[in-house]
Amino acid sequence: MRAIAYLISALWLLLASGCDKASEMAIDEENPSGRHTIAYLKAQCGEGQTTLREELTLRATVTANDRLGEYIRAIVIEDESGGISIALAGADLYRRYPIGSRLQIYCNGLTLRNYGGRIELGDTENEYGQITISEELAARHIQNIAPTDRAPEPTVLTIPEITPRHVDCYVRLDNVHFENSGTWCDFDPETEQPITTEHPIFDEAGNRFTVRIIASCHYANEPLPEGKGSLYGIIDYFNGRYALRIVNRGVKF
Repeated sequence: MRAIAYLISALWLLLASGCDKASEMAIDEENPSGRHTIAYLKAQCGEGQTTLREELTLRATVTANDRLGEYIRAIVIEDESGGISIALAGADLYRRYPIGSRLQIYCNGLTLRNYGGRIELGDTENEYGQITISEELAARHIQNIAPTDRAPEPTVLTIPEITPRHVDCYVRLDNVHFENSGTWCDFDPETEQPITTEHPIFDEAGNRFTVRIIASCHYANEPLPEGKGSLYGIIDYFNGRYALRIVNRGVKF
């Protein structure tokens, strides 16, 4: 009888130990419940807008912000599966979300929008058609878990290799040159203010691509680089057309 009682006692200890380990796994900060990838998040969006109603958490790295005016009221994040733009209210977003910082984003209640084939994350659309996340809402949904000034590494691609999977991803294009000379942005002759401008570039094989610079870019009036070099930026997309948006002044010529 003593032997049986001992065996039963030992069995209970093993079961209790297993339960303790299971409980520890459930609260493991490295594997929070509901963690998904950006690719999974994008797959939840239909043709228009989709408000997320499940516990869905992202962990990703900031690859673009508004520090040099290359983006306005938006940042771009990326994980191993892809990238996505987040529409955010306020200026100087780079102070809250510096390049290279790691963010954890709680997506339940936020909205995905398919804008010309490019999916972005934001809030419910307002009367002006914007899905910008307010500063108050961002404080509840976005957590900066690892601030850093270390720049992320781009994916090195050739122009023919660019696919829908690379939209909103940070990439590098090597051995390219601009077709035209001039400044990064053209200027409105009436207001003398910069306007968003697109420039064609070519690689050594003659493949053509587009570089898009928005008017708020801090170096809008500086000359385009000459010769061949490398461009670092985010792959943009709208209605079947790709473009490269330079980020963090990523130009090496």
